[in-house]
Amino acid sequence: MKKIFALLTIISLVSFQTFGQEKDQNIEKLEALESDTIVSDTDVTVNDVTMDNDDADTATVKIGNKLLKIQDSGDETTIQFGNKELKIKDEGDDTDIDFGKVTEDDEDEWEDVGGARNFKGHLGGFEFGFNSYGNDLFNTTVPSDWNLNSTKSSSFNIIFPGLNIGFSKHFGIVTSVGLNYNNYRFDGNLTILKDASGNIVISPAPIGREYEKSKLAIVYAMVPVVLEAQIPVTHGKTLNIGAGVVGSVKIGSHTKVVYFEDGRQKDKNRDDFNLSLLRYGATARVGYEMVQLYGTCYFSPLFEKGKGPELYPFEVGIALTFND
Repeated sequence: MKKIFALLTIISLVSFQTFGQEKDQNIEKLEALESDTIVSDTDVTVNDVTMDNDDADTATVKIGNKLLKIQDSGDETTIQFGNKELKIKDEGDDTDIDFGKVTEDDEDEWEDVGGARNFKGHLGGFEFGFNSYGNDLFNTTVPSDWNLNSTKSSSFNIIFPGLNIGFSKHFGIVTSVGLNYNNYRFDGNLTILKDASGNIVISPAPIGREYEKSKLAIVYAMVPVVLEAQIPVTHGKTLNIGAGVVGSVKIGSHTKVVYFEDGRQKDKNRDDFNLSLLRYGATARVGYEMVQLYGTCYFSPLFEKGKGPELYPFEVGIALTFND
C-alpha cells in the first residue's frame, strides 16, 4: 500500500510544484486518488535503483522531464522533487505526512542527476552603457575631428530571455537575441554626411549656426553567445563570470542635430552612412546575481572599408538580468 501511496504522492507533488497548492489540498487529493488511480509505465520511468547498508531502497525516477529521488526505509518514505521534499512516516496505526524543502547538501546530491538542467545563465534583461571607438582594436585614439562627447555617447540594449545549455548546474552556455541602440554624440559643432564621391566625411555647421546636439544613432539586431561559470557564495547566490562572442546586423541609422534658429530646430537625416551591415566582436561580463558589468568590442570596423574612417567601436556598461 505504501508503494502505491508514494507514487500517487509524486503526482500530487507535481501539482504542488506547478500550481502552488496548499498542504491540506494535496492531502485531500492523495486520499481521493489512492483507491482508483492507475499509473502507467509510460508515466514513470525508473532510471536507477540501489540498496544501501540500512536496507533502504533508493530510486531515481523521471516523470516527463523532471527527476525525483525516492527513498524507502520501511517505516519512512522520503521523496525529493527539485527543492521540495515530502516525508511519509508510519507511526503505529497513523500515517504522518510532512512537506518541506531540501537542504543545500541534499540539493548537491541532485547535481549529478539533473544539475545541468538547472543551469540558468545571466544574459536576458537590460543593459546601459557608453559607446566609443578607436583607430585600431583596443585603441581609443581617434582623428581629432571625430572626437566624441564620451559622457553623452550612450548605448542601450534589450536582450530577451536566453536559451540555456548547461554542462553542470553552475557552468554552461547561454544565448539570446536582442536590440542594440548606439548613440555617438559628436564633440564639436559638426555632423557627418556623404561627399560627392559617396564617402563619409565630417561636415561643419553652417556659418552662424551653433549645434546644441549632434549625434549618429544606429540600431542593430544582435545575437550574443556567452560561456558562463558561476561561483556559489552564500544562500544559493552566485558570482558569475562570462565571455563569448556577439554578432549584429544593422537595421537602422540616422544623424540628428539640434540648434536654435527662429526657435529650437531639429534636423534628422536617415541614411545608411556607409555603415557596415554586419559586425562581430567579443563580449565579457562579471557580476553578482542579477547585476553584471559588461564590455563588448567589435573586430569589424564601423564603416565599410574605403568609404569612411577606419574606426572600431566598443561599449562598456551595467546589465540588469531577469534570470533570477
